[in-house]
Amino acid sequence: MKKLLYKALFGYLYLLSLLPFWLHRGFANCLYYLVYYPFKYRKEVILGNIKLAFPEKTLKERQRIAKDFYLHLCDLMTESIKGVSMNQKDFEKHYKVLNWEILFDEQKKGNSVILISPHTGNWEWVFSLVDKLMPPVFDSVFAIYQPLQNPYFNDYVLETRQRYGAKLIPMRETYKYVLEAHNTKKQIVSWFAADQSPSPENAYWTEFLHQDTAFHAGYARIATQTNQTVMFLDIKKVKRSFFELTLIPIDYKNIGNPETEGNTQKQQDFIVENFARLTEKRINENPAYWLWSHKRWKHKRNN
Repeated sequence: MKKLLYKALFGYLYLLSLLPFWLHRGFANCLYYLVYYPFKYRKEVILGNIKLAFPEKTLKERQRIAKDFYLHLCDLMTESIKGVSMNQKDFEKHYKVLNWEILFDEQKKGNSVILISPHTGNWEWVFSLVDKLMPPVFDSVFAIYQPLQNPYFNDYVLETRQRYGAKLIPMRETYKYVLEAHNTKKQIVSWFAADQSPSPENAYWTEFLHQDTAFHAGYARIATQTNQTVMFLDIKKVKRSFFELTLIPIDYKNIGNPETEGNTQKQQDFIVENFARLTEKRINENPAYWLWSHKRWKHKRNN
């Protein structure tokens, strides 16, 4: 019975996705007033995060960022629904990579690529890019994700995100899949949303938005072990439901002296530090479009 109810819900979401963009924006506007005013969704967390990140800003400026974030969050919800029925041409109008050529150049060189991006702009629509990368361009495209506890929603996420050909890999199995592709000489693209909060013991620590912050470093270890190219995927929101994406290489391979002990660690640190700095730059340029609703600084460094 529960499975049938979920199927009915997902069918209803598909029907909603068929509505035009202007109606989805109207829904987002209405949703914004509900979550910001009467429900005050995670308001203390959001305003607290913004205050920590921008201590130099006035209360009024921080509240403006929070309000803009709430509207952006509601846009994301409705864009996720709209995306269910969007075709490739629809996505290309709203979601543009400005420099595809550098990714294709790496493919021509025989390199695999790790893409890392933060939760800025609309990261859900990244899956629409996979169509351009599938065979015969790259052999596989992996997207690393954290499985959901609800099996029906997890299946729904898998179905909607994999429809363009990406293979979703549970985070705990990332190393196995990427290493297998490397050992069998397959060219792959692996995408990581790399700003999720890691366990502090295995994290890379740096100052980020004025805070001592832990970052995942697993993708950096995989990159150096398999000699993959690393690129930062910069997602810029131009206006509501329109995004421009830029690929920024993180050239770690010339860092340090290969004959020096600890060189690999220097390369890994270089990758993660550059991810932190590029993420910080994107947030400073468009503060409202990062995911402020999570507890960003819940961990403390172990001294």
